[in-house]
Amino acid sequence: MGVPVTTPIGSSSSQPAQTPSTLDAFDDTMSELYTAMSKLRENDVEAGQGQVIANEAETQREESAERAAIQQEQANAANSGRGFFSSIGHIVGDVAGDLVHGRIGSAIDDGSRDVSEAWNSPEFWSDLTTGLKDVAEVAAAASAVVLTAGAGVAVGAAALAIGAVSATATAGAALAGVRSGQFAANAEDASADATAATDKMNELQQVTGDVISDLKQTDKSHARSLQSVTQAIQTNDDAAIAPASMTVRG
Repeated sequence: MGVPVTTPIGSSSSQPAQTPSTLDAFDDTMSELYTAMSKLRENDVEAGQGQVIANEAETQREESAERAAIQQEQANAANSGRGFFSSIGHIVGDVAGDLVHGRIGSAIDDGSRDVSEAWNSPEFWSDLTTGLKDVAEVAAAASAVVLTAGAGVAVGAAALAIGAVSATATAGAALAGVRSGQFAANAEDASADATAATDKMNELQQVTGDVISDLKQTDKSHARSLQSVTQAIQTNDDAAIAPASMTVRG
């Protein structure tokens, strides 16, 4: 019969005992993994923060674009600037005042400036369009009345003159309408630009919110992973300390 083989207390026949060198190698590997994961966590935070900063800068640019578009829309609105009579009165007042005081050069400069303001005033052209249309309608009605009053050279001449006024006013109203249309088109384009800027800002705010939310979730995941590695290192260190403690007690 063979002699029975006994296993010493505290040893395992199924698993080889870990040597100090094996435990140290495990610690080294876990430490490298911890360093790599920490760097990944840092890179993710930097990338997220960079995206947020870039979005904030883009949002500020869109805010500036929105303000500029709104100002442009307001500047091209039909009620922006001086009206027809206000513009004419302003021109006459400035030029007449300069001429009265002998300021010929100032009269030219002020007159040019006032004319330029009138040319670029949407309300001036809106008033002019409406006024010329009214003149054309009144002249056309007057011409019809004169023609029905009776025949004669004088009546015919008067009708022709009034008709010419009506035609001229109609043509003038059409030209003024073109200028008014330019302002209206500019206002419409500016309104579209303002809307586009607002939509872009809303989109950027949504993206920024998503980035921050994802960053928080990713950072929590990294924190859990680092905690797991730390626990593994601690467990390995405890396993290395235990045999030494048993040896001391023995």
